[in-house]
Amino acid sequence: MKNKEVVLGICMGLVASFIWGSWPVISKLAQIQSITSVEITILRFGVSGLILLPVLFYHSASLSSLCTKGVALAIGAGMPYVLLAVNGMSLSSSAHFGIIAPSCMLVFSTLGSVYLLSEKLTRQRLLGVLMIVAGVFIVGWHSLALTSRQVLIGDLMFVGCGALWASFTLLSKYWKLNSWVATAMVSVVSGVACVPLAAFSQESFFSNIPISTLLLQGVFQGVLVAICALYCYSKSVSLLGAAKGSVFAALVPPFAIVLGVLILNEVVTWVEVVGITCVFLGMVFALGLVKFSHKKVVAVEV
Repeated sequence: MKNKEVVLGICMGLVASFIWGSWPVISKLAQIQSITSVEITILRFGVSGLILLPVLFYHSASLSSLCTKGVALAIGAGMPYVLLAVNGMSLSSSAHFGIIAPSCMLVFSTLGSVYLLSEKLTRQRLLGVLMIVAGVFIVGWHSLALTSRQVLIGDLMFVGCGALWASFTLLSKYWKLNSWVATAMVSVVSGVACVPLAAFSQESFFSNIPISTLLLQGVFQGVLVAICALYCYSKSVSLLGAAKGSVFAALVPPFAIVLGVLILNEVVTWVEVVGITCVFLGMVFALGLVKFSHKKVVAVEV
């Protein structure tokens, strides 16, 4: 592998993980700017749906596949996911989302792949899953210990987000869909669903929001998150390989926490630091970045 390809693959992976890690922070910031969860959803899928519609025409996607596979995928990674995530962040913090949602997605995806895709659950993956569960439990227990029922409800909504995204991941693998087709289906179906949502709602959407804020959120939600992050991650995997490229998924929680502290002035306690450490190490094991060989631990070279 050429050095230029390695550098490009690393840069692409870092960009993808940075965008995905910044999404909860920017979405929380949008709420502070009085943009509702429904408006964020419309911005995300209205923009990305229009941009990715030609992808479905190019791949000759049928209407029946959109109404079946497309709807199922959109439930997992489309409108329900975004609404649940953004409403959860109104109760909890973006840092908690960055910890809980990606890690729970990996747990549910790992367990689902064993039962649905007949994959083997290796020792390091099992250890990773257990460490992730422990980290999420620590964060949730801390919320409960502080008698913050509101935060705990938000954290449980993030667990639901992980389950929804895991269903998208598993169904995409099960149906062996092209990543661009699967993403286009999610964006287009969710974009279509936004039309009646906006048309029949009694709310006046985007009425009191500055045009500059709408443009920035539209570009971030609909272009950077929905399209660019996926392309960068896919390019990273193609250049570095699946094992090396998957390391960047483990960087999403740390990015989310750091950006939450810097941009939103969120406070991270030492208990949450312990939780994120467990989650990070668990993701490293679950993604296969560390392997056991002859009773020794061998790190996969990155």
